[in-house]
Amino acid sequence: MEFGPETRARVGQSLKFSAQSRDISQKDLSDALELSSSTISKIWSGALKKPTHYKAMASWLGHELGDLIRGEEDNADVVEGLEDTQVSEPVDATNIIELESRAFAQAPQNNRTCQIITIAARKGGATKTTTSVHLSGALATAGYKVLLVDLDGQCDSTEWLLPIEAQIQTTADDVLRLGKDPRDGLLHSIIEGLDILPAAPQLDTVEAAMAGQWGMERRLADLISPLREMYDFILFDCPAAMDFRIVSALMTSDWVIIPTTASTLDLKGLISFIPRVLHYADPARFNGNLQFLGILISRVKRNTLIAREAREWLGDEFDGLVFDHVIHESTRYQELAGFQSLIYDHDPEWAADYEGVAREILERVGFLDANAEDAPLAASGGQA
Repeated sequence: MEFGPETRARVGQSLKFSAQSRDISQKDLSDALELSSSTISKIWSGALKKPTHYKAMASWLGHELGDLIRGEEDNADVVEGLEDTQVSEPVDATNIIELESRAFAQAPQNNRTCQIITIAARKGGATKTTTSVHLSGALATAGYKVLLVDLDGQCDSTEWLLPIEAQIQTTADDVLRLGKDPRDGLLHSIIEGLDILPAAPQLDTVEAAMAGQWGMERRLADLISPLREMYDFILFDCPAAMDFRIVSALMTSDWVIIPTTASTLDLKGLISFIPRVLHYADPARFNGNLQFLGILISRVKRNTLIAREAREWLGDEFDGLVFDHVIHESTRYQELAGFQSLIYDHDPEWAADYEGVAREILERVGFLDANAEDAPLAASGGQA
């Protein structure tokens, strides 16, 4: 029996619950195990394939990894496969590096679970919509089935990606305000494999209209749930304001990406914005599945030091969470929306930026092996 994605996810959730129930933070685990916060997040989400780090965390928390797996699957074959992975206490960097682990094959791709990602920014001009559109396009072009949900009343993603002849019947506003089935509003975009749940201008008033309704921030999660069977990825393009729409998206999502420009003011603004976002990862009150996928630095001028300096500065505060790839500045992006076109159609050099970020996303959520640099970006098969 394989130590596949579903087993890893369940074991990761058990470890996460064990830590959080005792007020042990990611930073506590990071310091104790001498692993990056990003690695801790990947363990909790089941994104890492090999059992070494799972066993190290389980041991530090006082559990036997074999017991956690038996509790979920009663699988003697998997437990036997762990016998070669011995961890002594206390756990330190040396014995983690020296541990020999047994590689387990990944389950077929069409058994993987849908990953829901919120793309949120602290203010306008942070390339939020450009990021949402191009990451959705990159994942769809690679063969994954993708849905982009436009929650911004400006409707920029909707107008960018929907064919002119598209007939909009149901919008994200109808879903949030009236509880309509989102499946009634799904439309094919100009990119094969990428669907849109369109926005409507009325979205900017939905919070006031629903004020005081009990559990309104959980409505979207319930309504979006059936779509998990239809897509590999669902992305939320949110407004640049910490309002009901972002909260609803965060309550629904597995991950959050925060795009930012490389300006000093925007980078420093993340210090206050990120804790506000991750407040909704509180498992007792909000969404215990929510994790931080990464910070994406955009509008970086080529041949300058600012990207490296920005990554170094952010690395001091958010170790391991900054994407390795950055999005370079180009006037092309301002032109593309009006022509309903993406950067991939015009400039392969700039397209490589978003393709690189897409690969990092696939690695961080466990869809690609991060150690296999030559692994194809393309999906071998999407959701049924």
